[in-house]
Amino acid sequence: MNSFRLQQLGMLRQTMIRCVLSFLLCFLLLFSAAQSVAQEGMWLPEQQPDWPMQPATSTVLKVGSCSGTFVSPKGLVLTNHHCVIDLLQSRSTLENNYLETGYLALNHDLELRAPADFIVAKTLSRTEVTREVLQGVTDRVTGRARFNMIANNRNEILRRCENAPNIQCRVVEQYDGIGYLLIRDEIFPQVRLVWAPPEDVGHFGGVEDNWQWPRHSADLALLRVYDQNGKPYQPAHWLPLSPAAPSDGELVFTAGFPGLTQRYRVEKEARLALETFYPLAIDYLQELEDTVHGFSQDDAARKLRYAPALMRWGNRRQNYIGMLAAADEHQFFALSAQQEADVRQWMQAQENADHYKQGLDLVHQALATRQRTILQQTWWGFFQELQLPLVAQRIYRLAQESARPDDRRTRGYQTQQVPALQSQLRGQLRQFDSEVEQALLVQLLMRHQALPADQKIRFIEHFFQLTPDSSEAQIQQRVAAIYAESKLQNLAALDEMLRLPLTELRRSNDPWIQFAIESADERLEWDTRERELRGIEQQGRSILMDGFRRWARSQGKRLADNANRTYRLSSGVVAGNPKTDPETDPVSTRTTLSSLLSITGTEPRYTLPFAMHAAASVHGAGCLAVSSQDLTLNFLSNADGTGGSSGSPTLNSRGELIGLVFDSTTDGILSDWMFDSARHRLIHADVRYLLWLLRYVYQAQEVLDELQFKETDATCFIGETPIIPTPIRAVGPHLDPAE
Repeated sequence: MNSFRLQQLGMLRQTMIRCVLSFLLCFLLLFSAAQSVAQEGMWLPEQQPDWPMQPATSTVLKVGSCSGTFVSPKGLVLTNHHCVIDLLQSRSTLENNYLETGYLALNHDLELRAPADFIVAKTLSRTEVTREVLQGVTDRVTGRARFNMIANNRNEILRRCENAPNIQCRVVEQYDGIGYLLIRDEIFPQVRLVWAPPEDVGHFGGVEDNWQWPRHSADLALLRVYDQNGKPYQPAHWLPLSPAAPSDGELVFTAGFPGLTQRYRVEKEARLALETFYPLAIDYLQELEDTVHGFSQDDAARKLRYAPALMRWGNRRQNYIGMLAAADEHQFFALSAQQEADVRQWMQAQENADHYKQGLDLVHQALATRQRTILQQTWWGFFQELQLPLVAQRIYRLAQESARPDDRRTRGYQTQQVPALQSQLRGQLRQFDSEVEQALLVQLLMRHQALPADQKIRFIEHFFQLTPDSSEAQIQQRVAAIYAESKLQNLAALDEMLRLPLTELRRSNDPWIQFAIESADERLEWDTRERELRGIEQQGRSILMDGFRRWARSQGKRLADNANRTYRLSSGVVAGNPKTDPETDPVSTRTTLSSLLSITGTEPRYTLPFAMHAAASVHGAGCLAVSSQDLTLNFLSNADGTGGSSGSPTLNSRGELIGLVFDSTTDGILSDWMFDSARHRLIHADVRYLLWLLRYVYQAQEVLDELQFKETDATCFIGETPIIPTPIRAVGPHLDPAE
């Protein structure tokens, strides 16, 4: 064994001796922290006062539909690779395909500027606005009237809130409409890409490995945000990287902006999703993917254009497949029915039982309507995956909104939001190919032909000249003519149409603009019906949620709110795969550089760039671990989370960054509907994998300096603290080696 390794092991032994000597302190820390671990719950910061630590709210960021965190005082942001795929695609060319090669900016001037619609934001404040939102709303106000009243109240609050440049506000429900919060965010005016690995590394295993374990993904990327003066933003707080790898059973804490969960729903709603919608969507998604793969297999340009869509569709399809499998394996419907029966029994015993019955009746009334139209709405949802029809609808909507005073425009179409909208529409054309989209549309129209008569859409039949006898060849001919005549696929023509006032746009002979105009009235009717349904759901769900919360309190429990893309905290422990034995399965809890190398090349999707092999061969784990078997790449925990948790920083009890959430296991997907810590697992990318890549594959010294990574002949450091080269099987939070 060389002297370098001996010095590392010597430092490790000293650290472990100090930990043993401080056993009692460790135990007390663990016992105290364990009391704060919520087995279920993505909590607002105000609801988790007993954490050992809480990161400053401004440290954790919204990155698109994901999360991220500051990791330096110079605006450096760590997030997931899959969260920046649109940015990578938008800046790639066939000659410089950053999805395939990855990217490293050697200095600030070489950082890749993100398009204007790529949003990174920090939350400035959360304010209770329940009284203002529900002003004028009574039990007698229901349906569309209720929805419109709440919407108008929200819009007025938002109008007053968005009173400065780069400020974006949201009013979000708490507990299904029992309460409301005003979220005030600051959008960073400029975002740039600093580093991202190749797709083979960042998305190792491809779509097939989504929601699976074991994983070996460097689902990591670095961005930098800038202020209005074009200088790197200087955050007041950022997260330091941990010098010690997480150990089995260690407490972990995640902070981020998780997406949407549907817990505490009635069984019929769950059945509508799992028995009807998910199987339908899986079929649609598979067809979309197969078609695009067929056209792009030997066409690099198309492969690049559709890379974000293929990842999004594949991820969604795998999610639904996993959800159905987990629901079947874990008897979800029986558990859901039992939970509902328990709550109903409690409700019926209350003095206001009639009030709870009203809530159930309203929810079931809305569900019955959604059940009747689900085939139609699912078809329309996938039609909106096409680029040109959606671009045309938004151009027309922008022209309509631009004719109104700015304070009366719909959100997303106000003056300060228009540049981002325009950038988004241009971005959609970067993910478009005429021949591919025509094939996708023909398939969708053939599906429309097969819909029951009462589910067919009148304006679709009229515009595409569909009759019961229309053949596929006739539909292809009609679709080809539309795309041949449309100028929307040309960026210059798009920019010109974006500038046209409403009166001139209505005179356009572009077929897709005509589609947007001709379908506007029927789509408005749809919107009216949707407002009626959502008003009924709002009222019914708020009543039921009140019942669920009171029932939980009667059981001595505290009910966590559903996730809704607001800042949340969750906690758990590093925990192995519940389906394997950690004593016999070496990757039950974590994967390592060694396990990555062992599967590389075993299947076509398990490939690595030559630079990775070279780095592993020459350096092994380097100074970051005793051996490649000790260098953790990904690990599991039972902290609560869902879609949108991607990019959430994972911290230890000392507030140090140990990883980022990037996925969950198949069984964990079911937590969108019902949480169970015994089966729920989040998948995290370890920050040591980030350091290993930057140090030994990229030699990115400037970035490493910014992350406070230092190296000597003896070992390497984070700041002044030596890196502990293997997980310590300690009973509590890691002790500082200097203590």
